[in-house]
Amino acid sequence: MEHTTNKGKIYKPVLIVIVAALLVEIVCGIFFTDQFGAVMSKMLYWVGDNFGWWINLLAVFCVIVGIVIVIFRWGDVKIGGKDAKPDFTYWQWFSMSICSGIGCGLMFWAMGEPMYHFMTPPAALQAAAGSREAAIFAVSQAMFDWSFVQYFIYTLPALAFALLCFNYQKSLSMAPMLELTGGKNAKRLTTFMHIICGYAVACGVSNSMAAGLMQISGGVNAVFGIPQGAMMYLVITVLVALFFIISCVTGINKGLTYVSTACMVCFFALMLYMLFAGDTMFIGKIGSEAAGNLMDNFWTKITTNNTMVPQDQWANEWPITFWNSFFIYAPVIGMFLARMGKGRTVREFVLVEVLVPSLFCCLFIAIFAGQIISVQTSGVTDVWAMIQQEGMQTTLYQVLGSMPFGKIVQFAFLVTVCLSFITLADPNCSALSTLCVHGQEIDSEPPKVLKIGLGIAISAVAYLLVISGGVDAVKGLLNLGGLLMTIPTLWLVLMTFKLIKPLLRSKSHLASDIIPESDAVSAPKQDRRAVARGLSVIVEKKIVEKKNEDNVNVG
Repeated sequence: MEHTTNKGKIYKPVLIVIVAALLVEIVCGIFFTDQFGAVMSKMLYWVGDNFGWWINLLAVFCVIVGIVIVIFRWGDVKIGGKDAKPDFTYWQWFSMSICSGIGCGLMFWAMGEPMYHFMTPPAALQAAAGSREAAIFAVSQAMFDWSFVQYFIYTLPALAFALLCFNYQKSLSMAPMLELTGGKNAKRLTTFMHIICGYAVACGVSNSMAAGLMQISGGVNAVFGIPQGAMMYLVITVLVALFFIISCVTGINKGLTYVSTACMVCFFALMLYMLFAGDTMFIGKIGSEAAGNLMDNFWTKITTNNTMVPQDQWANEWPITFWNSFFIYAPVIGMFLARMGKGRTVREFVLVEVLVPSLFCCLFIAIFAGQIISVQTSGVTDVWAMIQQEGMQTTLYQVLGSMPFGKIVQFAFLVTVCLSFITLADPNCSALSTLCVHGQEIDSEPPKVLKIGLGIAISAVAYLLVISGGVDAVKGLLNLGGLLMTIPTLWLVLMTFKLIKPLLRSKSHLASDIIPESDAVSAPKQDRRAVARGLSVIVEKKIVEKKNEDNVNVG
């Protein structure tokens, strides 16, 4: 067990190693900018070529485990016990779950990713670039990349932490989870787990922030005409970091709740605008066909790789990188999402955490992807050529600017990007800080100074990623961090069964009331034996009494 004297104190070994690793990246980015970008870019393909099969299979396993938990009686357990009441309304739960998982990545890729699939489809598809088959596949793949697999990977670790904290009354830490796994205190292993989880999520948030910086800079250029460059990236980094750190410091019940609500309002406003101002009929047609394609090829889409076509790097650049990016966040974002589970059954928690964000992302992408492919195929604008010449972040704003009320839409899109990044960085920075504290309770917040320091460090890495290598460097860092996190994620997924099963033997669904399995199994046999012993005693007594009576009669 963790020493109570350390509870709430800074976990110095974890903090020191994470900060040191981030400082190494910062120094490399400053003094070896080109080399740093080149190494990160190569990492994108090295991880995919060597470990893509493992990453795909683990993604499949997470989906299957989630479905099994929902279908069978494990889903009956109530998080926090049968008398527990939820801390958040459904709207707050939906908003924070959606926003904390997608960040500005969805904004960046909802229109951009389908264009890449449309014009450079994978070899396995055997479809011509720009064809009808490629168009339907492009929208379907983008919808799939941002939906179900992502939220199964997030939800299972979240479920493990929710049960650990609310049903077992343990701290929000790897230490009690490891104790339940091995039955003893594993201090060194706990420290190691906190370090790799902390470093991986720092990489993930830096990546998301880097993507956000590129998109925000494109928006500033489109709306205000300010040229993109290192200085603009620096200014945007400082401003965005300032806002997300302030939100993080104010805590989940204040800053994040308000920001995620505002972000959801912006999301829905943009969706409605695009649906009615864009090519509504085309969006409806391609969106529905893409949904059918997704359902027909669900498992194939998870396991796509470059078997027998090693020169085709499509799988490494897209689905494998996406699964890696989700594994990066899984344990740490699970610590955050666990707070939403109190007062909900396991089944309800899994269904809501998977279905609500997934369906929202599918709808959002169907609308925006359908519109950008409509623009490309109509011949009005050669979007693909613009992406090659000016970069995706600039092209997206130019497409938006060509629509009715273009400047207003561009500005609204820019604001939504900023808000969506804050809603991702806030909970992850808070969870990262939690890893650097001993025995953190699920309902309490880490020290503010710690949040501020870590927020500054990951912002610096994000800035250096952008100026050193752009998108490829960002994806390379994702793949490296994701590979590191596959083992902790697998462990947490397996732990859900170990945590749920004993709770089924408790009437209150609390660990304090669990009947030991050995006692529960053997109790009926013990009762039968006791009855048998009692009957034998009675029978023996009757026999003795009968003999005594016979002796008296004879006498």
